[in-house]
Amino acid sequence: MAIELKIGTRGTREEFEDTYTRSFLEDNGLLKFDPRKFAVNCVWGVHTKYGYMCSFSFDDILIYMGNGNWDLRVAKEDKERPWL
Repeated sequence: MAIELKIGTRGTREEFEDTYTRSFLEDNGLLKFDPRKFAVNCVWGVHTKYGYMCSFSFDDILIYMGNGNWDLRVAKEDKERPWL
C-alpha cells in the first residue's frame, strides 16, 4: 500500500516531520536544508506556486495543494518571546 498525501492535508511543520520520513517529504516538495551549508538558518524549503519559500518555525502551517505544491502560513510571532 502506497502512502500518499491528499490535497488539503494540513498541519504544522513539526507534525509533518513527526509523521512522514524526510525522503517522502522531499519527494512531495519539502526540502530540508543543512544549515551548515547556508548563511541563513533555514530549516525547510517549501515548494509553493511562487517557488521555494523558507519555513523557520516548527509552528508554520503547511497545506498540501497537490503536484508537490504547498501553501505556507507563517506562524504568528510571539511578542513576549521573540527569540522563539
